[in-house]
Amino acid sequence: MRKLSRGNKQKIGLVQAMFHRPPLLILDEPTGGLDPLVQEEFLDIIEEVKAEGRTVFFSSHNLAEVERVCDRVGIIRGGRLVAVETTETLIDKSFRHVVLTFAEDVDPKAFEALPGVKDFRAGGNRLAFTLYDDLDEMVKLAARHELANMEYERPSLEEVFLTYYERENGEAR
Repeated sequence: MRKLSRGNKQKIGLVQAMFHRPPLLILDEPTGGLDPLVQEEFLDIIEEVKAEGRTVFFSSHNLAEVERVCDRVGIIRGGRLVAVETTETLIDKSFRHVVLTFAEDVDPKAFEALPGVKDFRAGGNRLAFTLYDDLDEMVKLAARHELANMEYERPSLEEVFLTYYERENGEAR
């Protein structure tokens, strides 16, 4: 075992944890060290385990994995479980990184004044910001101009959790 790669050790550990079909699986960063093809196969297996009605506690810093396999997300703070929410609810509490590129220069003031816009940067025909609020208003404002490109990026799981904690504490971003 000592001479195996991290990924191969991880595969062996996962097989050991799952081969006897336990009713409860507790997995901490189970895809760490696995190549992308094996990660996909493993996540398919976890979905099958869920479909069988078995319980999986799944710890991961990868938001895509959490979204794919988790129905609910538990938030631990200071060693205590402080909330259990659906994955969808947790993500709805987050924000998006937005980059808008227009066909020509636009006045950035209207975009900067939108509710929930933070970390605003403007340069010619390109605007970049973090949007914490209503997507609809931003899209309607962008539609008044010729939009050449829009990048709309989800935050990392760490960013989602930080936003969750700030909102729970009543702090505004």
